[in-house]
Amino acid sequence: MAAISAADDIPIPVRRALRLIEAHPSVERVTAERIEGSDAVRAMVEIRTELPNAWRAAGESPSGVRAVEPVTFIFTAGYPLGAPLIRLRADFNRSHPHIQPLRNGGPPEPCLVAGSPREVLRVRGIGGLFEQLVDWLDKAAMAQLIDPEHGWEPVRRDGIDDVIVADPTWLTGLPTRDGGCAAFAAWYYASDRGDLVTYRMEVPQGEKLPLRPEMADQWWFEPVGARGRRGITNALVAWSGKLPTGRPFVADRYLPETVTTIDELLKRAAELGCREFLEPKLGILQERVSQSKFKEKQPIAVILLARRPFEVIGTTSPIEICPYVVELRGGEALSSGSGKLVRTATHRDEVSPELLRRAAGDDGQALRPWTLLGCGSIGSKLAVHLARSGRGPAALIDDGILQPHNFARYATLPSDTKVESFWSIPKAHYLAEALATLKQPTVPHVVDVVARAFDDQSITPLVARDSFAVVNTTGSASVREALVLPGVTVDRPRVVEACMLGIGSVGLMSVEGPAANPSATDLICEAYRLIHSDPTLRNEVFNTKAEAIAIGQGCAAITMPLSDGRLSSFSAPMSEHIRRLQRDGLPETGEVLVGSLAADGLNQIWHRKDIRPRIVVGDGTDSVVRLSPEVDDTIRREVAARRGSETGGIIVGRYSDVANVFHVVGTMPAPPDSKFSRDEFVLGTEGLRPMLEDLIEGSGGALYALGTWHNHLVPSGPSRKDVKTAALLSIRQYFPLLMLIHTPAGYVHFTAEALSGAASSHSAVVKVAR
Repeated sequence: MAAISAADDIPIPVRRALRLIEAHPSVERVTAERIEGSDAVRAMVEIRTELPNAWRAAGESPSGVRAVEPVTFIFTAGYPLGAPLIRLRADFNRSHPHIQPLRNGGPPEPCLVAGSPREVLRVRGIGGLFEQLVDWLDKAAMAQLIDPEHGWEPVRRDGIDDVIVADPTWLTGLPTRDGGCAAFAAWYYASDRGDLVTYRMEVPQGEKLPLRPEMADQWWFEPVGARGRRGITNALVAWSGKLPTGRPFVADRYLPETVTTIDELLKRAAELGCREFLEPKLGILQERVSQSKFKEKQPIAVILLARRPFEVIGTTSPIEICPYVVELRGGEALSSGSGKLVRTATHRDEVSPELLRRAAGDDGQALRPWTLLGCGSIGSKLAVHLARSGRGPAALIDDGILQPHNFARYATLPSDTKVESFWSIPKAHYLAEALATLKQPTVPHVVDVVARAFDDQSITPLVARDSFAVVNTTGSASVREALVLPGVTVDRPRVVEACMLGIGSVGLMSVEGPAANPSATDLICEAYRLIHSDPTLRNEVFNTKAEAIAIGQGCAAITMPLSDGRLSSFSAPMSEHIRRLQRDGLPETGEVLVGSLAADGLNQIWHRKDIRPRIVVGDGTDSVVRLSPEVDDTIRREVAARRGSETGGIIVGRYSDVANVFHVVGTMPAPPDSKFSRDEFVLGTEGLRPMLEDLIEGSGGALYALGTWHNHLVPSGPSRKDVKTAALLSIRQYFPLLMLIHTPAGYVHFTAEALSGAASSHSAVVKVAR
């Protein structure tokens, strides 16, 4: 039963909370009263803990938790927007994990949630927050606030003002078998708020430094603004060694953070097994600064590395980092009994790929690198998205120069000096400088890949060693064609392509198959076929009027009108897919992914299709046909349906005059007036023209008829009539006409092309690739 004095003076939201707390089965009694002279309410809640019978008879657990624990709730005027303050009794055992540090003493505060109690209150209400408290007390009673399977709970340092930044991988790698203490260079920034000076210090990875006599003379500082200063200093890092048994010293007892003086620091160092290494170094430091007179307090960092019995939560190391700050004024003693004050600090990771990987939800392990081709809008977005996940590109390739309009969608911001508008800065170099700030160095190459490929030069020197993929974001057909030239595909990684189609409403990704089969050009043809088969996508990609906006004077000063937000809405999922490919491996086949954005700009849908290897017809001495397995399946069905007779139809795709390759991705049925017999197939013309026009107009010219296919009943090459027919048909088109013949032994193909008004033809025979 709640004994609430002056109930009318207690705000209704607080009375409502107390009523809910009182109803909890673990609550024995609730009393509450106004705090005199304020709008706050103090409530005393007596909570019955779940102690085993033997402990309940004694009244408390071995860990110091009583059978009934009095807990104080203080509801300030900000409740219910803000969470109540929760305090344990003043003599509660502070050696439990998950207790917040208190600079000025006072009753201990349990750490109930990893995040903000205020957010828990908003999501789960006061009942959810109270349930967390009950669970905390029960675990404290059983000494189960640290779960070995979950990891060692580091000492709470919430709310501490001084911060020491250092790479944890480097720090936790310093301890040796014999123990020690080393000095390192450090720098600091001091902020003077009048009543409080706070420090932010960084200890960068570096070589150990001797504490020379002139050490203090090398310290310096300079003012920053009206209330700040920055300077250089030193840090002492100490760690434990081995026990007489030869085993490493392990600090397996949880201790709350209570260090406020040099004596307490040395006592804590002893508890962590490193006092014998730290104390002599402090003595040398005292000797070095004994005659110095500092104009301002000089901070030094002291970092104790505690070896725990198992890995610290959130890390892969058993080493816990315990940092402190000592302010020197010159002529002061740093030895035991000096009473010198020590400030407790908190550690923060330095920006590093490992930190970014953990923040992104990765396990932190290093994976194979990747190379970015194209440092424009999408390329820069993908690079920065992945770099912020600790997975930035190891090499950049782009021959373009950064222009002012690029910043409408570029992943980085222009400099304060706007130097980009006046100097010809390569995009690759500009992006490389941005990635370097995330501690991910990358090698920029200002190279025209197309020119290099057509000069029969390998792109291997441009690709980062052991890259799992080359990510092409240029959207350039020329680059795509160059990447699949025979001399280029020999030694390069597989290509992942990412680009946008239409006016920013469709995104496209593709992943080459092993050995570039299917290749990047095969995949773009398949993508065009998939888009053409979807009326909505077709309208977005192929029937959208070309638009451009002027960004200067001159015929080349145009770019696609597209907001940064819309581009980012596609580049974000693209980057996630690349990260998944890097982590899980490339697929065993090729793949095409097409994403579309709804008119509201919010709903986005991606469709993925596996693309099987091409059937390659031709030995490469002349033209080559790269045949879709789906087309092969269609042809086989048509042949099987007309046993004992020749049949045929129209083949659809694209022709690459660069590589002299026909990419066949579809077929059209023979017109109804076609003739089928044992001796020949004659392609009809009824309804053919509108069918071809629909194909070309419906795909924006991306797909078109390449020629025809028909079958022979016996293994054979083209007949005289085939050649004659091809020669006649070739006069009607301005690229080689493809004639594909299916035989029981495989495929035969030949081409016919009209040049200067005359038709010429040649043929090649190969077995079908299976």
